[in-house]
Amino acid sequence: MRTLLLICEDITLSENIIQKMGSEYTIWHVSRQRDAMAWLDKHHPESIVMDLDLLGHGASTILDKVREASSENYTMAIGICKSPEPLPPLLVQRLDQLIMHHAI
Repeated sequence: MRTLLLICEDITLSENIIQKMGSEYTIWHVSRQRDAMAWLDKHHPESIVMDLDLLGHGASTILDKVREASSENYTMAIGICKSPEPLPPLLVQRLDQLIMHHAI
């Protein structure tokens, strides 16, 4: 069974990355917080990759929705950020992994 992955990023990932991930993941790609929230109404991903520059404070709202959906299934939350601005410490603490200065 393939892992369900939600990617909240405004830049379309390269075909090479998608091809490599495609055999292991069922990927849903959204570019807006409201689309992520609507998708999360019906799905519970095993992993979520969030562009923190794009989502800003909306990332916390998405994490709240993911965490409240089911206490039985854990979702790994990965934040990516290239902004030099400091991130809110409470947001950083809620992420499983933070990738700074990413380039896709």
